Amino acid sequence: MKHYSLFVVLTCILISLSSCKKNDYSSYPPTWKGFQFTSNAQEVNPRTGIFAGDKITVIAMQDQKGHLINATTYNWTAIIPVEQEDGSWKNDTIKKSYHTNYDGYVDGNFDPTFQFTVPVKALGPSTVKFSATYAFSGEGIQVSDGSNYESGSASGYIYSTSSAAYGSANGSVRFTVNAK
Repeated sequence: MKHYSLFVVLTCILISLSSCKKNDYSSYPPTWKGFQFTSNAQEVNPRTGIFAGDKITVIAMQDQKGHLINATTYNWTAIIPVEQEDGSWKNDTIKKSYHTNYDGYVDGNFDPTFQFTVPVKALGPSTVKFSATYAFSGEGIQVSDGSNYESGSASGYIYSTSSAAYGSANGSVRFTVNAK
């Protein structure tokens, strides 16, 4: 009987220790590596590999996905100088905005993306701007916020911020449209 009592006590202790798993109910936005440019599913150099008429995909590369986020709105803007009929130059603005239930995956991909076609008469230094807003499910905490970066041929910045109920991210990257 003594051994049986000892067995029951040890079993109860093991069960109570194994059920003490601490759940993380904190919410935070993703952290970032930077931006990547692709054309025809191949990475391109944003300074030398983009030409008028190209279909470009810009990817905001997450370093670590966010946690306990229930909704996200992404906003993208490309600002590209385009030659007008009279020979003057005017910035063409291409925008995309979309809302998603955030689970760390966007459009079947781990990272948010923006796809656009470079205008036919475009040339010169251009910019892509990115922003995201996150509605948290848990208590918001601040994580590493990102920074200025230079990754291969791309340079820019991307930052995340956080409050108790919401988070956001903002970034920008420069690229050049080259003559064919």
